[in-house]
Amino acid sequence: MADTGVMIFGGEGGDEVSLLEILDHVVNSGVVIHGSIVISLAGVDLIYLGLNVVLTAIETANQSMRKHHAQPSKSVARPRR
Repeated sequence: MADTGVMIFGGEGGDEVSLLEILDHVVNSGVVIHGSIVISLAGVDLIYLGLNVVLTAIETANQSMRKHHAQPSKSVARPRR
């Protein structure tokens, strides 16, 4: 395995966690990044930049979709007229 050259120290007993292990954990569990920037001049919005990123493994996304579609939808009972 190639050395990434980056080590993060922390946890109990001085455990070492490599950058590769952190990225593996993030991709396996998934992360969503949302952000926006508005550039304006004299109170007039000129440019809007939006960012929506989902970073996850395909298998994690498939499992999430299966869980979501397997749950029964919660419908609100409407009173009869």
